[in-house]
Amino acid sequence: MHQLGGFFFSYLVGSAGYLLFDRLKIPTPALLGSMFACGLINITGHYPEFPVWAVSFTSNALIGIMLGRLISRDVFRQILGLSRPVLSLSAGMIALSLASGFALYGLSDLDIHTSLISGAAGGIAEMIIYGISVDADASVIAFMQTFRVVTFLMLIPCFAKIAGKIGDRKDHARPVSSGKSGLPLFERGNYAALVFVSLVGAVAGKMLDIPTGALIGAMAASGAYATAIGKSYRYDTRIRCFAQITLGMVTGERLTPEAVSALGNLLMPALAVTGVMIAGSALFAFLLYKYTGLDLVTCLLCAAPAGISQISVYAEEIGADTFTASVFHTARIISIVTFYPLVTMLF
Repeated sequence: MHQLGGFFFSYLVGSAGYLLFDRLKIPTPALLGSMFACGLINITGHYPEFPVWAVSFTSNALIGIMLGRLISRDVFRQILGLSRPVLSLSAGMIALSLASGFALYGLSDLDIHTSLISGAAGGIAEMIIYGISVDADASVIAFMQTFRVVTFLMLIPCFAKIAGKIGDRKDHARPVSSGKSGLPLFERGNYAALVFVSLVGAVAGKMLDIPTGALIGAMAASGAYATAIGKSYRYDTRIRCFAQITLGMVTGERLTPEAVSALGNLLMPALAVTGVMIAGSALFAFLLYKYTGLDLVTCLLCAAPAGISQISVYAEEIGADTFTASVFHTARIISIVTFYPLVTMLF
């Protein structure tokens, strides 16, 4: 009962942080706001006890189910239609993530796993989950990932303006149709089965000691189930907020005065690593432009290491090909979440 009360108190604190960050228009406000608010409580020494493992597992499984929605026959057909550039860019982003991680490792006192995860061009939540699973410094990962995303979101309009002047903005033929898949949505009973198979997958991933096993297990199981029955599913945005707030609670529990003081020494390494990521992404965008029929602005968004939703918004605002950009980013997120942990475990 004591730990249950601690959970609800921490969740209220995390929710307050979410509302504050959302009002300030900070990216991923539920995750970062919760982490910030719960971290402040932890630093003061008044952080309540709650079942961290259970909360972490739940948030992992929920985020895995949300990612599993990206997996479908239609997505695989889209990726096959753009197979060479999509797979090449995904491999290139993994290599660029490793290069950024090693650069951070050389420029700071961080351990190798924290450095490699901090430099990955993956999602903020997914990389924090992976960091926690290998006992890396989650606060550093959150700082580095947020720094990169915010920097890119600030620079994308400038890059797009330059790219629009340099590139040919003619309407090129798209390699794949941008129409909707037309898959029927889940019925009520399908959602119950989805939760069951996802939990089985999450438990299996955890028992097999796979990096981010609960997330990957839930993602694979939910995606496989939706693909098998030929349907797609939706989730309430409040579920996403809940998953991110609880993940922020777990991350905030790791924030200590020592960890916060160490972040001040990471500004210069963060600038250097972000510079490496910008240069690499610009190179990939130019290569896509040269070897595909896509315009330069779309190529720039395809190679930008930011979130799918954020890139989609920018694509619509600046008139780029939203569909193609989302295909590239879907492949990037799936490949980094699935394969990058296995690669980094070699070091």
